[in-house]
Amino acid sequence: MFLIIGIILDASTYDEDVLNIFSKIAPRFIIMSSQKNKIETEIKICVLHDKIDERVALSFIDKINTNYPDGIKNYPIKFISSSYFNIGECKTAQLAFIFNSDRNNIKEAVLYLNRQNILSMSYEEELLDYGVQISLFIGRKVLPYINMKAITENKIELDNILLRVSKIYKEHER
Repeated sequence: MFLIIGIILDASTYDEDVLNIFSKIAPRFIIMSSQKNKIETEIKICVLHDKIDERVALSFIDKINTNYPDGIKNYPIKFISSSYFNIGECKTAQLAFIFNSDRNNIKEAVLYLNRQNILSMSYEEELLDYGVQISLFIGRKVLPYINMKAITENKIELDNILLRVSKIYKEHER
């Protein structure tokens, strides 16, 4: 019985409505950033997760496929579902969506994604503290929440219109 409770406590909880919002917005960040220059024949999104969140990650992928059945701007969307242990599978992605994990996994993932010049986005805004580049600020309005320090350090450029409608994250401001 204790083992089952421990497993349940390790799993993160994700709100379906919030996942729906992310699924509608996440692919657009590729088109609204310099990551669009990395597109060859398809948009590639890596979804990083722990084993316990695999079902949620696959549901998130399904939501994006439902929202973008024909892709974006004539580019189909290809997904790479990967555990943190196999992050090398994400090497060709333009965007990595990061689900919650152990803080060491998050730190290592951010380092890897930065080395590969992959845009990073997280479900939890607190991961901006670890160098994730984008999340969502959910209040009375839903706004992109952008870690400009992480964006500029990785030489990723964002469209001006995206910057104008975003909340800019300042280190440890939450």
